[in-house]
Amino acid sequence: MSGAKDFRYLIPESLFKEIAQKAADEYPMIVHGWLFAERKENFGICTKFIMNPDLRKSKVHVKPRSWMRYKKSKIYNMRKFKQELGVDIVWQFHSHPSGSDKLHAIDKRILKYLSNGVMIIVIPPIPEKEQKAHLVGWYYDKRYTKKPIIEKMVFEIISE
Repeated sequence: MSGAKDFRYLIPESLFKEIAQKAADEYPMIVHGWLFAERKENFGICTKFIMNPDLRKSKVHVKPRSWMRYKKSKIYNMRKFKQELGVDIVWQFHSHPSGSDKLHAIDKRILKYLSNGVMIIVIPPIPEKEQKAHLVGWYYDKRYTKKPIIEKMVFEIISE
C-alpha cells in the first residue's frame, strides 16, 4: 500500500521561496522546520511552515540522542499542529546545504526506526556554487513489506 503514488504535491511559489531563503540564510548550517498542507482528493497543497527552534544548528546530520524521545516528540508535535492549526498534513523538513536531495544515512536510520513516514529535504539556493533551490520529499513505509517502500515525492511549484 503506497502513500506517495498517484498523489501530487503542490507548493505555492512564494512559500517555496520563503523556505528556500530560510535555508540559504543559515547556510552552511542545517535548518529544521515543519511544513503544513491541506489534503484534497488526490493532491496536497502546502499552506505554511514554521521553523523548529528546538534543534541545535549543525553543519552535519546528527543522530537523535534518544530515538524514543525523538519519535514521541514528533508524534506529539504532529498531533498538536493538526489540532491547533487545523491542518491535514504535517511534515518535518530539514535542509541539505550540500545540495544533495538524496536521503543521508541518518535520514534512512530515522525513517527505519519510525517504520513509516515522510522526510522533506530543502536544498538552499547557493549562487556561487550554482546550486538552485529545490524541495523533495521521501515517503518511507516498512510496515507491510520486508523491503521498505521508498518513493520520491516531487513538489510542483505553483503560482498563487
